[in-house]
Amino acid sequence: MKISIITVCLNSAQTIEQTIQSVIGQKYDNYEYIIIDGCSTDKTLEILNKYKEYITTIVSEPDNGIYDAMNKGIALAAGDIIGILNSDDWYEPGILETVEKCFQDSDTDIIYGRLNVFKENGERETAKESHIEKIRYEMAIPHPTVFVKKDIYVKYGTFKLEYRISADYELMLRFYTKEARFLCVNKVITNFRRGGISARQGRLAEEETLRIARKYLAYAPPGERNRLKDILNHRSRALYFERLIDDFPSMVPDTLNMELGTGIKEDIVIFGSGKWGTKVFDALLQKGIRPLFFIDNNRKKQRQGNHGRIVMPPESLRTYKGIVLILVREFTDEILIQVKGFQNPDIYCITWNDIIDSHMLSLSKGMDTIEARQE
Repeated sequence: MKISIITVCLNSAQTIEQTIQSVIGQKYDNYEYIIIDGCSTDKTLEILNKYKEYITTIVSEPDNGIYDAMNKGIALAAGDIIGILNSDDWYEPGILETVEKCFQDSDTDIIYGRLNVFKENGERETAKESHIEKIRYEMAIPHPTVFVKKDIYVKYGTFKLEYRISADYELMLRFYTKEARFLCVNKVITNFRRGGISARQGRLAEEETLRIARKYLAYAPPGERNRLKDILNHRSRALYFERLIDDFPSMVPDTLNMELGTGIKEDIVIFGSGKWGTKVFDALLQKGIRPLFFIDNNRKKQRQGNHGRIVMPPESLRTYKGIVLILVREFTDEILIQVKGFQNPDIYCITWNDIIDSHMLSLSKGMDTIEARQE
């Protein structure tokens, strides 16, 4: 069983040598290694030439992006199985033997495994396993660990270039809806450096993911469609809120003041010390509103400083009097139940969903006023 490994690269001199070494250092012999370079201008080509006796094919020419380069590699692949390894990632030792055995011992079409994620500070974490069924609304499998039978590409196609960031998600979801057989290997296959194109353009990646998931919603089992539609609607609203706080930061304090009847005089705390909470904190400061503190269920964050304010445990709300802004993307309903459990009548909770609804109501009123004037 021959395995084709494809690496696409562009100006990857800082990382690609480790990538190459992780492939050619495998004990498995029945493989080919294809590298597609997009006309690098750094020392990438020098490194490729250094290892050219170990690389089956090197192509260096302009392309239409990373997924176009991957498609070129797939077209050149002569193996029965194809794996795609990015130029800043590297395989674990002995992994190709594991891949071959998995395909030989099962009737699967696609295998994937676990992923070590390395942060920019060098800290490592192993990504948690996710159930494959989640692929109907998110990229539930780590693409750097995926190996696919060549026949599946021939039968169902390759990457669609209309997607700049999430074509790998569309491809895996397409395979899944076509009932290709997936198998999860409970083993780390690939090491991944955080900071790739999808990480740098997170909002676009999420927008594309939502668009793709909606496109394939009709292929979901009928009994699951309403639940999946609710999940996608929730994620769409979350993306809308994130766009607002990124692009129109004054929107939150203005909406709180004009539509929700709160203002500078009220005491405000923020439930959620993550990205949303921090951005809203900054937006409130710009309007002269200074939240008293953050609240977070994560004990690691409690008592730590965030923007000069302490992160308190939820129990601090038992005696608090004022407004609680709940700015946690997931589990909002659970947090509302948690806060209600304190039986404190002096708390007024406002969620990010409330802010969106009020903002949209304000927009609607503005449109009504414009139409009335035009009449």
